[in-house]
Amino acid sequence: MERTEQINAVRNRDKSYDGKFYVAVKSTKIFCLPSCYSRIPLEKNMVFFDTLEEALKNGYLPCKLCKPERI
Repeated sequence: MERTEQINAVRNRDKSYDGKFYVAVKSTKIFCLPSCYSRIPLEKNMVFFDTLEEALKNGYLPCKLCKPERI
């Protein structure tokens, strides 16, 4: 999946992408589902991971709003 497609999914809060990838925010060290209703991060701060384990391994914490670990 291309970065542009992932960014558009996050901006549109597209639930069909939930579980297909996770978006992390460099400035907060938190990762979310693409459909999370929290504030949309700046594109330069977005990091994408294919799996939950990857995000955790890289030191990111799960969002308390969308709870990505429950998917």
